[in-house]
Amino acid sequence: MADPQVPQVLFAGSIHLDRMIQLPQLPQPGETVIATGSWSQLGGKAANQAMAAAQHPQVQAALMACVGDDEDGRLAQHTLASLGVKIFLQVAPHLATGSSVALLDASAENIGIVLPGANTALSDVSLAAVLKELQPEVMVCQWETQPETLRALLGQASAAGVTTLMNAAPWQETFRDLLALADHIVVNAVEAQGWTGIDPQARLESLPFGHPSVVVTLGAGGVLHYQNDELVLDLRAPKVQARSTHGAGDHFVGVLAASLAQGSGLAQALTHSVASAAEFVQLLHKHALAPVP
Repeated sequence: MADPQVPQVLFAGSIHLDRMIQLPQLPQPGETVIATGSWSQLGGKAANQAMAAAQHPQVQAALMACVGDDEDGRLAQHTLASLGVKIFLQVAPHLATGSSVALLDASAENIGIVLPGANTALSDVSLAAVLKELQPEVMVCQWETQPETLRALLGQASAAGVTTLMNAAPWQETFRDLLALADHIVVNAVEAQGWTGIDPQARLESLPFGHPSVVVTLGAGGVLHYQNDELVLDLRAPKVQARSTHGAGDHFVGVLAASLAQGSGLAQALTHSVASAAEFVQLLHKHALAPVP
């Protein structure tokens, strides 16, 4: 059983082995660019968010994910454990552990390509046991999981009285009906525009989300919070010199979930998360893989 004195936050979703490639500039179609550096690290939205939450000294972060029966899956499990993340891993022996490639340019912009692999096989079958063991205050999921699994995860967590936060990323139009199932939604500017058809960077007083609580991240522009379509909080981000924005959104979500699990109000949690994300982008993060002994 989890320590009842320590707030628990559960992340359910994707886990990848990422190949990071540094470039002077991102290539145009048909262009070849010579890389200036590369490394491999642990990634995937759920894993990234869990690793961010695990840095919170007063919260226990847990991850429910699916990997392949391969070396990448074992590397992922050992690395997460070494970072203090409690792991509930499913294994899909017929699929490879998820992977991705990210291109990072000199201005800190990035683009990524994801091979979902075993992430597509994540199931809700073990969630009831996980919820009973952890009794989490918050559960977080993302859109790198199959919609039927997301529907089951959110339904079970809500029925257990757990606050649910859904990072609706990457935006997929066919997932739209899932939005109503979570207590809070987090989207970036691109995803918010996919949802409403309106660019949120205008910081409008009202946007037609049709949801009680939507957090919109604007990168260097800060964060907006809409309640029942009305703007209730407009937070500007500190001005910093970014080295890499890769994973910044996931870091924000992980810190937000940890803050909520500890009992912070949403406005306070958002303020803390914006400041933490601003610190995050000033560093070039290389989540070194912990070798399997």
